[in-house]
Amino acid sequence: MRSVVRTAFRTGATRGTGHLAVVQRDDNRDAKRRAIVDAGLARLFGGSIGLLRSMLNASSLSNEAGLSRDTAYRLFRDGDGSSCDAIIRAVAEGASDPAWSGFEDSSDEIARTFLEAIERECPMDQAIIDAMAANVEVQFRSPGGPIGWLLHAVAITSSPAWQGEPVPDESDRRLGEALLRIRADFYHQMSEDLLQFMIGTMSMIGRRPRRGMDPLQLLALMHSMIDGAVLRRYIEPDIFDSRLVGEAVYALAIAFSEDGALSDPRRPDDPGGSSMFDALIEEASRSWDHPSARTVDSTAAGAGVAREAARSLFPSVADLADSVVWTRVLGGGSLVDRHELDRSVGSTAATELAMIFGLLRRLRDVVESLPGAAELARTGHPKVGIGVLGQLEREVADVLRCHCPGVDRGVTAVELVGLASTGLRGWPAVASIMRVLEVQPT
Repeated sequence: MRSVVRTAFRTGATRGTGHLAVVQRDDNRDAKRRAIVDAGLARLFGGSIGLLRSMLNASSLSNEAGLSRDTAYRLFRDGDGSSCDAIIRAVAEGASDPAWSGFEDSSDEIARTFLEAIERECPMDQAIIDAMAANVEVQFRSPGGPIGWLLHAVAITSSPAWQGEPVPDESDRRLGEALLRIRADFYHQMSEDLLQFMIGTMSMIGRRPRRGMDPLQLLALMHSMIDGAVLRRYIEPDIFDSRLVGEAVYALAIAFSEDGALSDPRRPDDPGGSSMFDALIEEASRSWDHPSARTVDSTAAGAGVAREAARSLFPSVADLADSVVWTRVLGGGSLVDRHELDRSVGSTAATELAMIFGLLRRLRDVVESLPGAAELARTGHPKVGIGVLGQLEREVADVLRCHCPGVDRGVTAVELVGLASTGLRGWPAVASIMRVLEVQPT
């Protein structure tokens, strides 16, 4: 009996020891795997600039470019002797080229989709959503997307916004900062292009950025939503479609905007005066069937605004009518003034032609819905400013000057605005002229 017990004890002890050894080996294996993973994370986190340098340098790229190594070094000799960093900066700048990155394709697709929606007489909000959805869809074939995210990833910890461990190597930090500046310049370039389209489309839906928000801020929010949505769909392609993203971008624009005009020569700067201005425009926009249907005094009474205050804002009924049309057509702001600030930036021909086509359709619709105000805007003589139709002619002429040099911009602008100001009657001729302008060489 004792021998059986001793045998059983020895057997159990042996098995327990064996099991413990297996567990120890597994723990040791997991610890080593974890050490490798930790080392990988540390390299990605702190050495991503180094990984970029290992891919983009004169030695590794010279063969692919069909050049000698010495030539490659000589072409990118930097002031501090780092040809590798000079090459990386140049590649980042190349990735920001509008043609290579796909941004030009994106702008053209926005314009084409918007124009088609306008021609199909889609509601303006649906035309804008369609254009935004088309913009999202183009991102999935644009090489600038993945390259841009790669550059962002390696440089993020060099940003002033980063609050974690700083980049320990000074040369790595300087290169990271340079990459972020290059990407920021690219985003500014895209913003300048898309800002014109956003200003125009905000006018077309009678909205302006909410008080205290610059149009560029609103555009940056919309751009960020598209960037984030595209990145999420790369990870989960079926999480939502491009149309839903377009709707979300439009909803964001509505959430951070308000009814009314951003630009009008009669709008006062002070909040109190601006509120009275909005109240009078809202009242006048309820109905205006014929030119004599309203006066400044009757509109003030309907809006609950003192007659003297209303007259100080609108010295004549022609001024009131002009502001009603201005708010609905050019309320987003002037494009001419932005062009004059910097002629080196601005929208592509496709986006700006699409935008003025939309503005002309907006004018046509105002003529049909508020014929009395439109008639006064066309035939009256406002005491303040050149009038909405004169301003719109300037806007159209400036776009034609920039993008259709073979066209008599002044005559064509007057003709387009004049036809649109007759409403549906003149619209077929407007559409025909716009189709011709779309194929003009720039």
